[in-house]
Amino acid sequence: MKFSITTTFAALSGLALASAGGFADCDPTGAAEHTTGPFGSPNTFETTDADGTIFKVTLPDTKSDTKVPLVVFMHGSTGQWEFYSDNLELMASHGAAVVFPFIKSPDDDKHFWVTNTDGTYLIKAIEYARAAAQDEGSALYGRVDLDNIIIAGHSMGATCSINASLKLKDDPAVKLTLTMHPGICGPFGPPPCPSCWKKESMEEIAGARPLIFTTATNDGAFWPAPQTAVHEYGCFKGAVGDGDEQVEGLENLAFVQFSEEVCTEDGNREPLVDDAGHDCITKKLEDGDAPEFELALKAVKLYGQLGGDETSMCWSMIYGDDANSLKMSNTTDLLDIRV
Repeated sequence: MKFSITTTFAALSGLALASAGGFADCDPTGAAEHTTGPFGSPNTFETTDADGTIFKVTLPDTKSDTKVPLVVFMHGSTGQWEFYSDNLELMASHGAAVVFPFIKSPDDDKHFWVTNTDGTYLIKAIEYARAAAQDEGSALYGRVDLDNIIIAGHSMGATCSINASLKLKDDPAVKLTLTMHPGICGPFGPPPCPSCWKKESMEEIAGARPLIFTTATNDGAFWPAPQTAVHEYGCFKGAVGDGDEQVEGLENLAFVQFSEEVCTEDGNREPLVDDAGHDCITKKLEDGDAPEFELALKAVKLYGQLGGDETSMCWSMIYGDDANSLKMSNTTDLLDIRV
């Protein structure tokens, strides 16, 4: 990303101020987000709730008096923890507790017929974290800020993130919905309802909290590329309005369509094979060329750590129009921001 000397000095001042409160603002160069964060290498383990639901949990290894926000993240159909682990562990090192639920188990969820789209397992992840944070025998005890929760997911899990957010739209602890490459909105999809999400649901969520929707021009998961992105954008506009028909009172929303150039197969997850545009979110941020996950990390910082501060560098880089902003980057083909 481009950046100016003036903006950089301003950002460094913001970094110092934010760090005094326990969290650093976003780095205008983006470089800090590509490496292990100030909370140290993550501690990842597998656990279950009282019902036997299995979770991967990744926490900052460095313990401090600063509680970190909760990020619940749902995988896509056949998605493996290994597709996301590098990035989610990096997120934890920057100050987040990440809970990643499975429908049946890490092995069973690799099968295409094991699905969930209604958000049940994201809600289970929140419930698990709330219980574990009160349990003195749990690694989450005293370490999770349950007043700052991010609901996120990819593909099938992105549909889950919308539907879980709708069920929790009146929960003030949920600060952001981050939906990445969801299926096409219903009733016809694909996938068709009841395994879909509805435009009306997104409108309700957007009226309750910030929402960021990402996709890629070369996403061919639901329609041949570039039509998946075209239909997803149509769903977004159908939910929040377009032009003179924009729904009043909605703000801090973004539809971000990353370009084919930045969402190509890079081979960095072999022997796992990604689906180019659809799996752009799984590109490793540590390799320095993963703008979709970099955006996700900035959003978690902004809403989980900095309270949505509109004077922060994180806010500017997502919603602003200066040299460091998403608007000025060369990574997107379409950007629709409502502030």
